[in-house]
Amino acid sequence: MLIGELSQKTNLSRHTIRFYEKLGLIEVPEESRRKNNYKEYPEETLSRINAIKEITAKGFTLKEARGIITLVNAGTLDAERGRKYLTRKLKMVEQQIDDLLRTKQNLEHMIAECGTEMCEVAKLVHGKNYEPQVH
Repeated sequence: MLIGELSQKTNLSRHTIRFYEKLGLIEVPEESRRKNNYKEYPEETLSRINAIKEITAKGFTLKEARGIITLVNAGTLDAERGRKYLTRKLKMVEQQIDDLLRTKQNLEHMIAECGTEMCEVAKLVHGKNYEPQVH
């Protein structure tokens, strides 16, 4: 199938499909090129893209998706290795959640102080010795 059909079947843009190719997530055999330089994507490409979409929908990056697919295709992703990998990913997500919660608390604090002499936003912009104008 040509890239237009693959794009329709996967709901991905042609640009995204080419990007996946550039990243090595999908491959097009050299013999799949037509004389007019169009690429004929094999049916397996559709399955691969659907797998990538599923993996990324679970929270993995494209780089991680490539690694997972490589391990599965090589037959080296056993249950123990899979659990270790998923546990590391979970710890990374938990750290991101902690970071976001800290950011949320900082923003809530800054919102509460907006319009007062304690306004951190104004102090950040104008310097630590900023004194708000009283109207």
